[in-house]
Amino acid sequence: MSSYRKTIGIASEYLFGTELEFTGVYLSEVCKVLKEKSVPYRFALNHKSRGFTKYDEWYVDIDSTVTKKVNGEFFGGEVSSRILYDEKKTWLELRYICESLKELGATINDTCSNHIWVNLSNIKNERYFFEVLAKIITIYEMEIEHFYMGDAYRKRESSYDYARSLTGHLLNHINNVDFNKPDYFYKFINDGTTFFTVRDGVNLQKYQNRKMIEIRYPNGSINESTIQNNINFTLKLILAIVGELFDPSELTNIINKDKEIIFNKWIFNETSLENFEYLAKTISRSAEDLNDFMSQYEKVLATKKL
Repeated sequence: MSSYRKTIGIASEYLFGTELEFTGVYLSEVCKVLKEKSVPYRFALNHKSRGFTKYDEWYVDIDSTVTKKVNGEFFGGEVSSRILYDEKKTWLELRYICESLKELGATINDTCSNHIWVNLSNIKNERYFFEVLAKIITIYEMEIEHFYMGDAYRKRESSYDYARSLTGHLLNHINNVDFNKPDYFYKFINDGTTFFTVRDGVNLQKYQNRKMIEIRYPNGSINESTIQNNINFTLKLILAIVGELFDPSELTNIINKDKEIIFNKWIFNETSLENFEYLAKTISRSAEDLNDFMSQYEKVLATKKL
């Protein structure tokens, strides 16, 4: 089982954020208990569309896929984080929020997710980063999706509309993109259809203006260890790519050689423990990282019905 950590070993220049979607509780009750726990928060309707949002506090808000009106009040929604750093304060606040939601009886349904944002301003070699990221997704997306299910195997109902798999688009496209050309960014997110959008498992629509990447795969959770593990896996994968721990030519060869295997895994929702173990070992920076990543992945597989 994943432990809950005071730090995950990320340099302070990597800023990140997260969103926790939930149901089963009125937003007014969430605000009340966060105030009691002295968590810096604000109730702000549609805060993401407001240009003045500073993200210096947590935001309690509605969510179109989760929130309902019950007795004239908002029932279910999301808590979006302030801009986070890997520090004790961040993880204490996340724990307080998860504890508050549990105390109130909040639950997760088949539309809830746990999105993760990371600021990529510190990337030096963009061409390498995006080529490797896209090819890792092509080869290992099924394993990554299963890991991000988090607490148990569950195909999220809304994932087909808001966190779609990218393998089908990338498999016959990504090896044909020339990442040395000036228009490489447009080419790698477009093969006649634009992807890496708010409807896909990875969203890059805010990269060119704000240097942000959004990971949309994770299922909803109010388990602080699972959410921390999702964030840690995301950041360690990014750091492994930034550190150039993957060989692009090797990834290219795997796609060319195993195209049919990758396609069948995608079609039949199959995974490989060996694949995930390789990925986890490559990106982990400690034995604790590796244990946390493998434990979550194996927990998901153990609850998957054959």
